[in-house]
Amino acid sequence: MKKQARFGLFFSLALILSMISASWTLNAAQMAKPAIVLAAFGTTTNAFPTYKNIEEQVKERFPGYEIRWAFTSKMVRHKVREEQHKELKSLPEVLQDLKSAGFTRIVVQPLLLAPGKEWEEVERQSREVPGLTVALGKPLLSNDADMAETIKALSREFPADLKKNAVVLVGHGSPDPKAQAANISFAQLLRGRYPENVFFGLVEFQKPGKEEVLQEVKKSGVTSVVFIPFLLVAGDHVQNDILGSGPESWKSELLKMGNYRVEGITQGLGYQKEIVNIYLDHLAQALLGL
Repeated sequence: MKKQARFGLFFSLALILSMISASWTLNAAQMAKPAIVLAAFGTTTNAFPTYKNIEEQVKERFPGYEIRWAFTSKMVRHKVREEQHKELKSLPEVLQDLKSAGFTRIVVQPLLLAPGKEWEEVERQSREVPGLTVALGKPLLSNDADMAETIKALSREFPADLKKNAVVLVGHGSPDPKAQAANISFAQLLRGRYPENVFFGLVEFQKPGKEEVLQEVKKSGVTSVVFIPFLLVAGDHVQNDILGSGPESWKSELLKMGNYRVEGITQGLGYQKEIVNIYLDHLAQALLGL
Protein backbone atom coordinates (compact mmCIF):
# COMPACT_ATOMS: atom_id res chain seq x y z
CA MET A 1 0.00 0.00 0.00
CA LYS A 2 2.83 2.40 0.84
CA LYS A 3 4.48 1.69 -2.50
CA GLN A 4 1.17 2.37 -4.27
CA ALA A 5 0.72 5.62 -2.36
CA ARG A 6 4.26 6.73 -3.20
CA PHE A 7 3.72 5.86 -6.85
CA GLY A 8 0.41 7.74 -6.92
CA LEU A 9 2.02 10.82 -5.38
CA PHE A 10 4.98 10.62 -7.79
CA PHE A 11 2.62 10.29 -10.75
CA SER A 12 0.55 13.27 -9.58
CA LEU A 13 3.66 15.41 -9.10
CA ALA A 14 4.85 14.48 -12.58
CA LEU A 15 1.53 15.58 -14.02
CA ILE A 16 1.61 18.85 -12.12
CA LEU A 17 5.11 19.52 -13.39
CA SER A 18 4.15 18.74 -16.98
CA MET A 19 1.11 21.02 -16.79
CA ILE A 20 2.67 24.06 -15.14
CA SER A 21 6.38 23.92 -15.86
CA ALA A 22 6.60 22.84 -19.49
CA SER A 23 8.22 25.24 -21.93
CA TRP A 24 5.55 26.33 -24.42
CA THR A 25 6.68 26.64 -28.03
CA LEU A 26 4.23 28.94 -29.76
CA ASN A 27 3.83 29.09 -33.51
CA ALA A 28 2.01 31.58 -35.72
CA ALA A 29 -1.08 29.40 -35.99
CA GLN A 30 -1.45 29.20 -32.21
CA MET A 31 -0.89 32.94 -31.80
CA ALA A 32 -3.66 33.67 -34.31
CA LYS A 33 -6.19 31.91 -32.07
CA PRO A 34 -7.30 32.97 -28.61
CA ALA A 35 -5.62 31.16 -25.73
CA ILE A 36 -7.67 28.93 -23.47
CA VAL A 37 -7.28 29.08 -19.69
CA LEU A 38 -8.86 26.32 -17.60
CA ALA A 39 -9.44 27.70 -14.12
CA ALA A 40 -9.81 25.08 -11.38
CA PHE A 41 -9.94 25.24 -7.59
CA GLY A 42 -7.07 22.76 -7.39
CA THR A 43 -6.35 19.74 -5.21
CA THR A 44 -3.54 18.60 -2.94
CA THR A 45 -4.43 14.91 -3.33
CA ASN A 46 -3.46 12.26 -5.87
CA ALA A 47 -6.66 13.09 -7.78
CA PHE A 48 -4.73 15.69 -9.79
CA PRO A 49 -4.79 13.48 -12.97
CA THR A 50 -8.47 14.46 -13.32
CA TYR A 51 -7.27 17.76 -14.73
CA LYS A 52 -5.06 16.03 -17.26
CA ASN A 53 -8.06 14.02 -18.43
CA ILE A 54 -10.05 17.22 -18.92
CA GLU A 55 -7.16 18.81 -20.81
CA GLU A 56 -7.01 15.89 -23.23
CA GLN A 57 -10.69 16.33 -23.99
CA VAL A 58 -10.17 20.07 -24.55
CA LYS A 59 -7.31 19.36 -26.96
CA GLU A 60 -9.46 16.90 -28.89
CA ARG A 61 -12.29 19.38 -29.36
CA PHE A 62 -10.17 22.52 -29.77
CA PRO A 63 -7.03 21.42 -31.62
CA GLY A 64 -4.24 23.93 -32.10
CA TYR A 65 -5.19 26.19 -29.21
CA GLU A 66 -2.73 27.21 -26.53
CA ILE A 67 -4.05 25.80 -23.22
CA ARG A 68 -2.94 26.96 -19.79
CA TRP A 69 -4.09 26.14 -16.26
CA ALA A 70 -4.88 28.50 -13.41
CA PHE A 71 -5.65 27.40 -9.85
CA THR A 72 -7.94 29.69 -7.93
CA SER A 73 -7.46 28.45 -4.37
CA LYS A 74 -4.73 30.33 -2.52
CA MET A 75 -4.79 27.60 0.14
CA VAL A 76 -4.16 24.86 -2.43
CA ARG A 77 -1.40 26.82 -4.13
CA HIS A 78 0.30 27.41 -0.78
CA LYS A 79 -0.02 23.80 0.36
CA VAL A 80 1.34 22.41 -2.92
CA ARG A 81 4.24 24.86 -2.70
CA GLU A 82 5.03 23.92 0.89
CA GLU A 83 4.51 20.15 0.69
CA GLN A 84 5.31 19.30 -2.93
CA HIS A 85 7.64 22.19 -3.81
CA LYS A 86 5.71 22.99 -6.99
CA GLU A 87 4.30 26.32 -8.11
CA LEU A 88 0.67 26.45 -9.20
CA LYS A 89 -0.21 29.75 -10.85
CA SER A 90 -3.15 32.00 -10.07
CA LEU A 91 -5.42 33.31 -12.81
CA PRO A 92 -3.86 36.82 -12.92
CA GLU A 93 -0.39 35.24 -13.17
CA VAL A 94 -1.44 33.05 -16.09
CA LEU A 95 -3.10 35.96 -17.88
CA GLN A 96 0.05 38.06 -17.46
CA ASP A 97 2.15 35.18 -18.85
CA LEU A 98 -0.08 34.96 -21.92
CA LYS A 99 0.06 38.71 -22.45
CA SER A 100 3.87 38.56 -22.25
CA ALA A 101 3.80 35.76 -24.84
CA GLY A 102 1.89 38.01 -27.23
CA PHE A 103 -1.72 36.90 -26.78
CA THR A 104 -4.41 39.55 -26.71
CA ARG A 105 -7.56 37.37 -26.74
CA ILE A 106 -8.22 34.77 -24.07
CA VAL A 107 -11.10 32.53 -23.04
CA VAL A 108 -11.26 31.52 -19.38
CA GLN A 109 -13.34 28.44 -18.62
CA PRO A 110 -13.90 28.06 -14.87
CA LEU A 111 -14.36 24.43 -13.84
CA LEU A 112 -16.95 25.36 -11.24
CA LEU A 113 -20.16 23.47 -10.67
CA ALA A 114 -22.37 26.44 -9.86
CA PRO A 115 -22.41 30.23 -10.20
CA GLY A 116 -21.77 32.37 -7.16
CA LYS A 117 -18.96 34.26 -5.46
CA GLU A 118 -16.22 31.98 -6.81
CA TRP A 119 -17.36 32.58 -10.38
CA GLU A 120 -17.67 36.30 -9.69
CA GLU A 121 -14.10 36.31 -8.34
CA VAL A 122 -12.87 34.61 -11.52
CA GLU A 123 -14.75 37.25 -13.50
CA ARG A 124 -13.10 40.03 -11.47
CA GLN A 125 -9.61 38.56 -11.80
CA SER A 126 -10.03 38.12 -15.55
CA ARG A 127 -10.17 41.93 -15.83
CA GLU A 128 -7.02 42.58 -13.79
CA VAL A 129 -4.53 42.48 -16.66
CA PRO A 130 -4.95 45.47 -18.99
CA GLY A 131 -4.62 45.06 -22.73
CA LEU A 132 -6.43 41.73 -22.91
CA THR A 133 -9.84 40.84 -24.29
CA VAL A 134 -11.13 38.06 -22.06
CA ALA A 135 -14.31 36.03 -22.45
CA LEU A 136 -15.65 33.74 -19.72
CA GLY A 137 -17.36 30.39 -20.02
CA LYS A 138 -20.15 29.58 -17.60
CA PRO A 139 -20.12 27.01 -14.76
CA LEU A 140 -21.66 23.56 -15.14
CA LEU A 141 -25.07 24.25 -13.60
CA SER A 142 -25.83 27.54 -15.30
CA ASN A 143 -29.43 26.84 -16.36
CA ASP A 144 -32.10 24.15 -16.40
CA ALA A 145 -30.92 22.75 -19.73
CA ASP A 146 -27.40 22.24 -18.37
CA MET A 147 -28.82 20.61 -15.26
CA ALA A 148 -30.93 18.24 -17.35
CA GLU A 149 -27.89 17.27 -19.43
CA THR A 150 -25.90 16.73 -16.23
CA ILE A 151 -28.58 14.40 -14.84
CA LYS A 152 -28.66 12.51 -18.14
CA ALA A 153 -24.89 12.05 -18.01
CA LEU A 154 -24.93 10.95 -14.37
CA SER A 155 -27.73 8.45 -14.97
CA ARG A 156 -25.33 6.26 -16.95
CA GLU A 157 -23.88 5.28 -13.57
CA PHE A 158 -27.28 4.42 -12.04
CA PRO A 159 -28.29 0.79 -11.45
CA ALA A 160 -30.93 -0.54 -13.84
CA ASP A 161 -33.18 -1.56 -10.94
CA LEU A 162 -34.00 1.38 -8.70
CA LYS A 163 -36.47 -0.64 -6.64
CA LYS A 164 -33.86 -2.55 -4.65
CA ASN A 165 -30.93 -0.23 -5.34
CA ALA A 166 -30.45 3.38 -4.31
CA VAL A 167 -28.18 6.09 -5.66
CA VAL A 168 -26.75 8.76 -3.38
CA LEU A 169 -25.22 11.74 -5.13
CA VAL A 170 -23.02 13.72 -2.74
CA GLY A 171 -22.01 17.28 -3.54
CA HIS A 172 -19.97 19.79 -1.58
CA GLY A 173 -22.47 22.47 -0.65
CA SER A 174 -21.83 26.19 -0.47
CA PRO A 175 -22.37 29.16 1.85
CA ASP A 176 -23.06 31.33 -1.20
CA PRO A 177 -26.77 32.03 -1.91
CA LYS A 178 -26.44 31.75 -5.71
CA ALA A 179 -24.61 28.44 -5.51
CA GLN A 180 -27.14 27.21 -2.94
CA ALA A 181 -29.98 28.12 -5.29
CA ALA A 182 -28.32 26.17 -8.11
CA ASN A 183 -27.95 23.11 -5.86
CA ILE A 184 -31.61 23.34 -4.84
CA SER A 185 -32.74 23.63 -8.48
CA PHE A 186 -30.59 20.67 -9.44
CA ALA A 187 -32.00 18.58 -6.59
CA GLN A 188 -35.56 19.42 -7.64
CA LEU A 189 -34.91 18.46 -11.26
CA LEU A 190 -33.25 15.25 -10.14
CA ARG A 191 -36.20 14.33 -7.92
CA GLY A 192 -38.61 15.12 -10.76
CA ARG A 193 -36.73 12.82 -13.13
CA TYR A 194 -36.04 10.09 -10.54
CA PRO A 195 -38.70 10.29 -7.83
CA GLU A 196 -37.73 6.99 -6.24
CA ASN A 197 -34.46 5.96 -4.58
CA VAL A 198 -32.16 8.60 -6.08
CA PHE A 199 -31.00 10.94 -3.34
CA PHE A 200 -28.96 14.14 -3.35
CA GLY A 201 -27.00 15.32 -0.33
CA LEU A 202 -24.28 17.79 0.55
CA VAL A 203 -21.16 17.48 2.68
CA GLU A 204 -21.43 20.90 4.31
CA PHE A 205 -23.15 24.29 4.42
CA GLN A 206 -26.53 23.05 3.11
CA LYS A 207 -29.31 20.60 3.74
CA PRO A 208 -29.97 17.81 3.16
CA GLY A 209 -26.80 16.61 4.84
CA LYS A 210 -25.53 13.17 5.72
CA GLU A 211 -28.03 12.41 8.50
CA GLU A 212 -31.10 13.44 6.50
CA VAL A 213 -30.09 11.57 3.35
CA LEU A 214 -29.09 8.34 5.09
CA GLN A 215 -32.37 8.29 7.00
CA GLU A 216 -34.19 8.55 3.67
CA VAL A 217 -32.12 5.66 2.34
CA LYS A 218 -33.04 3.59 5.39
CA LYS A 219 -36.75 4.34 4.95
CA SER A 220 -36.62 3.33 1.28
CA GLY A 221 -36.05 -0.34 2.08
CA VAL A 222 -33.27 -0.83 -0.47
CA THR A 223 -30.53 -3.39 0.08
CA SER A 224 -27.82 -1.88 -2.12
CA VAL A 225 -26.50 1.68 -2.36
CA VAL A 226 -24.20 3.37 -4.87
CA PHE A 227 -22.47 6.57 -3.78
CA ILE A 228 -21.63 8.93 -6.64
CA PRO A 229 -19.54 12.04 -5.89
CA PHE A 230 -21.06 15.18 -7.36
CA LEU A 231 -17.64 16.79 -7.35
CA LEU A 232 -15.31 17.61 -10.22
CA VAL A 233 -12.31 15.99 -8.53
CA ALA A 234 -12.45 12.95 -6.24
CA GLY A 235 -10.16 14.42 -3.63
CA ASP A 236 -10.30 14.49 0.16
CA HIS A 237 -14.09 14.65 0.42
CA VAL A 238 -14.50 11.47 -1.63
CA GLN A 239 -11.55 9.61 -0.17
CA ASN A 240 -12.41 10.43 3.45
CA ASP A 241 -15.79 12.09 4.03
CA ILE A 242 -17.88 10.00 1.62
CA LEU A 243 -16.19 6.64 1.00
CA GLY A 244 -13.56 6.62 3.74
CA SER A 245 -13.16 3.89 6.33
CA GLY A 246 -13.41 6.34 9.24
CA PRO A 247 -16.42 6.01 11.55
CA GLU A 248 -18.05 9.26 10.43
CA SER A 249 -17.91 8.81 6.65
CA TRP A 250 -21.18 8.54 4.73
CA LYS A 251 -20.36 4.92 3.89
CA SER A 252 -19.53 3.95 7.48
CA GLU A 253 -22.60 5.68 8.90
CA LEU A 254 -24.82 3.86 6.41
CA LEU A 255 -23.33 0.49 7.30
CA LYS A 256 -24.15 1.16 10.96
CA MET A 257 -27.81 1.34 9.93
CA GLY A 258 -27.98 -2.06 8.26
CA ASN A 259 -26.40 -4.79 6.19
CA TYR A 260 -26.20 -2.86 2.92
CA ARG A 261 -24.15 -3.72 -0.11
CA VAL A 262 -22.29 -0.48 -0.75
CA GLU A 263 -20.50 0.61 -3.90
CA GLY A 264 -18.79 3.90 -4.58
CA ILE A 265 -17.67 5.71 -7.70
CA THR A 266 -14.11 6.77 -6.93
CA GLN A 267 -13.64 9.23 -9.78
CA GLY A 268 -14.98 12.76 -9.97
CA LEU A 269 -17.14 14.36 -12.63
CA GLY A 270 -13.99 15.36 -14.52
CA TYR A 271 -13.70 11.77 -15.75
CA GLN A 272 -17.18 11.74 -17.27
CA LYS A 273 -16.91 12.73 -20.91
CA GLU A 274 -20.50 13.93 -21.16
CA ILE A 275 -20.06 16.19 -18.14
CA VAL A 276 -16.84 17.69 -19.49
CA ASN A 277 -18.62 18.27 -22.80
CA ILE A 278 -21.05 20.62 -21.04
CA TYR A 279 -18.12 22.73 -19.90
CA LEU A 280 -16.72 22.62 -23.44
CA ASP A 281 -20.06 23.78 -24.86
CA HIS A 282 -19.77 26.78 -22.55
CA LEU A 283 -16.18 27.32 -23.68
CA ALA A 284 -17.25 27.20 -27.33
CA GLN A 285 -19.98 29.76 -26.65
CA ALA A 286 -17.44 32.06 -24.98
CA LEU A 287 -15.12 31.75 -27.97
CA LEU A 288 -17.91 33.06 -30.19
CA GLY A 289 -17.92 36.24 -28.11
CA LEU A 290 -14.32 37.16 -29.02
